[in-house]
Amino acid sequence: MIGGLCKKGSLSKADMLFRKMGEDGIAPDDCTYNILIRAHLRGGELTASAELIEEMKSCGFSADASTVKMVMDMLSSGELDKSFLNMLS
Repeated sequence: MIGGLCKKGSLSKADMLFRKMGEDGIAPDDCTYNILIRAHLRGGELTASAELIEEMKSCGFSADASTVKMVMDMLSSGELDKSFLNMLS
């Protein structure tokens, strides 16, 4: 559902659903984190992306190949700072 909202461009609704899951005791998985991180990166919301990366890591998850590739592509095009790559490791 979160992925569908992100694809539709309803990132704020996806964020609200994500937070509601946590409030209801439903722990997000690594897939959910990666979907939201990529959506925030695509939307240029770097602070939100960084916060999600840190939260994801604190839950014991890591970035998947698609997220790492997106960060690498954005680094090479100058859209991101190198610190994002360091956050993923």
